[in-house]
Amino acid sequence: RLDYFAGYRPRTLITTKGSYELSVPLARSTPLRFTVFDRYRRLWKRVDEILREIFLAGCSTRRTGEVLELLLGTKVSAQTVSRAVQELTPLVHSFHERDLEDRYQVLLLDGVTQKLHSGTGRAKKKIVLVAYGITHTGHRELIDFMMSPSESENAWFGFLNRLYHRGLEGRTLTLVVSDGGSGLVKTLPYIYPQVKHQRCWAHKLRNIADKVNKVDEKRVLAGAKRIYLAPHRKAALQAFRHWRDRWINQYPRAVRCLERDLDTLLTFFDFPVEMREHIRTTNYIERSFKEVRRRTRSISCFANAESCERIMYAVFVYLNSKWERNPLIQFAHNS
Repeated sequence: RLDYFAGYRPRTLITTKGSYELSVPLARSTPLRFTVFDRYRRLWKRVDEILREIFLAGCSTRRTGEVLELLLGTKVSAQTVSRAVQELTPLVHSFHERDLEDRYQVLLLDGVTQKLHSGTGRAKKKIVLVAYGITHTGHRELIDFMMSPSESENAWFGFLNRLYHRGLEGRTLTLVVSDGGSGLVKTLPYIYPQVKHQRCWAHKLRNIADKVNKVDEKRVLAGAKRIYLAPHRKAALQAFRHWRDRWINQYPRAVRCLERDLDTLLTFFDFPVEMREHIRTTNYIERSFKEVRRRTRSISCFANAESCERIMYAVFVYLNSKWERNPLIQFAHNS
């Protein structure tokens, strides 16, 4: 004999079928463990999953408890919701540490801003650096992300160096698409020196617009757009020269802004026609940021970096599973 039976204790367990009062057997000196539920847990595992899905869909912790009450007839506190969401933390760590397959032909790099509480009580901005890959079969994936104080050269080098040593060595990589951030531009030759670089036209047009008068903005940008809409590189260069001659005297800063990056702005002409429209901007990664912002809009400021990473991870996993069934045929043509 190992121990003696010592009666029962009442236990409330919330399941997908409602709330149940259980009589949990006790032993005199041996703590008993059960497969149905863990110690100190009031929620069945399936209820935890539903709760996290509601929260990650955009509800606040308080609203998540209210929705769960409508579904199950049992109220769940905001603290219980927070504890359930915190269980994503080990999954986030595994996501950051997993080995990567070197299978991407295009890599898009950009950052999205999030707000975190600081020790002074004021919100401070953090940049989440993000890598988005597209394979030769057209499958796309949000590969990883990293919290950073800024988009500095050191930050990008640390992020890309980690990806490289986890397996993303760039053997099949043909193109990196990014905005014009100087930190990232300086880092790329060190990590992926053999890979061509395409600067985002959408970011460049916004830079040009900042350097011209409002009354002329539409005409200046319309002329600049004719450059990337040209059928081939030679025609694009001809369109640039015409645009430069038209505006150089009136807006020299705007013209020089485009001229100094012209080579990397026209890199997309080196790729198949069906791919060009999709690789001349960072629009693909920007669209994924819209989903991130939609989810974080209800959270005006994250309590800490861990809570922000849990949300980012959940959005990434959701988008990756959604995209798995919908490859981009424009990129598959090149396989």
